[in-house]
Order: sequence, then C-alpha cells, then structure tokens
Amino acid sequence: MRELHSSMGARDREGDFNIHSMFSRDQGSLRRLLDSPGLLDWGLYTLLAGVDLNYLDAVKALMDQHQVPSRTQGVMRVLSLQSPAQLRPHRSPPGCLIQPLRPEHAELVNGNWKYGGDADSYNSVRRYITHLPSLCVVPEDGSAAGSPVSWVLLYPHSALGLLYTLPEYRRRGYARALVSRFSEMLFEEGYPVYCFVEEGNSASCSLFQSMGFGDKESYRSVWFEFNGQMNVC
Repeated sequence: MRELHSSMGARDREGDFNIHSMFSRDQGSLRRLLDSPGLLDWGLYTLLAGVDLNYLDAVKALMDQHQVPSRTQGVMRVLSLQSPAQLRPHRSPPGCLIQPLRPEHAELVNGNWKYGGDADSYNSVRRYITHLPSLCVVPEDGSAAGSPVSWVLLYPHSALGLLYTLPEYRRRGYARALVSRFSEMLFEEGYPVYCFVEEGNSASCSLFQSMGFGDKESYRSVWFEFNGQMNVC
C-alpha cells in the first residue's frame, strides 16, 4: 500500500496540471479567447473546467486545429441556491455531532473519493481541510469510535464537494443536515452556494433539488482535457 503523506512542498492534484475556467456568451468568442497567443500551452496537460456544453463543438474544432489529443471527462449539472429563502428548513438528526473535519481525517476522505486514492489527492484533501471550511457527522453513540461517517468539503473555487456518507450510515439524514448547515454558513459569510453534480448521478441531484437547489436545463458544464488521460474533476 502506497504511503500517504503531506508537507509544504508535497505535490497535489492541482499542481500536476493547468486548470482554466471560462465563461462566454457565444462559441465564436470562446474559441477566439482560447486561441489567444500565450493563453494555453498546447504542449502541456490542461483541464478546461466549465465549458458550456452548447459550445463544445467549437472547442473540439480548436483541438483538431492544434492537433492535440482531447476528451470529455464529464458533463456536470450546476445546482445553486440564489438566496437563503430558497433553502428548505431541515432539522439535524438526533444523536450526532456536526463539526469541522480535522487534518487527520484526510486519509478517510481521500479513500472514499471518486477521484482520490493516491498520495497526490491525499495532499489536496488535506489542504482543503486545513485551509477551507468543512463539516462532518460523528455519531454520539460511539458506534464509529469518534470518526466521521459523513462529510462535505469546499473546493478552492467555493463549490460544495466531496459529499459522502459511509454506506452503513446512509438514509439517516446526515448528508442533508451537512448541506443545510454548510449552506447557511456560506450565506452568512456572503459566499455563493452551489455545487457540480455529474450528469446521471440521480441520487445526488435529487438530494440537492429536495433542499431547494435548482439549475437550468439548457446549461451543462463540461470538464474537458487535452494532452493527457488523468482521472480528475
């Protein structure tokens, strides 16, 4: 088993590739932007995080023009709450503590993350926990020996993410309680409340929609990579 570690100079997922997020009102301007001299290094692995699905053909044509291998990693729904009034009230389930994650929980979170499992992703998770808000559920009955059984973190771009509940603790309202509490915290600090849910993940989509999150059916955000075959999001 590969030993996981973290240090100030340790490599993480974000340090392995270039990430670019963009917004455009039409595919012509998007293509011109991406083809601006010096904007992209066509020889490096790069992730375009947030291409409008409606403009994806223009991006693919640009890849063909530069003769670089590329692929779509995933198509995401962007669900958000526009105001605290949209958040549907929810009571925390009894018998549990809701508290921040601690750095020593990074291995547990990383081991249950779809895009985790190695030392680089571990370092990313540890940095998320150390420098950004997070919440977890710890049962008060001692059944988990004080360890988290459900958690949610915040990505550096302020989206809710890594929401997960251990299988044996599901259907107890833990995920709903965490999202509700976290959303309230973000609104109080003046931050947007949103998340990316992969197309086809009906369970997560239903959870967020039941809490008042909404999205536009006409918009999907595509995570698109070129010059590599890495499983990142």
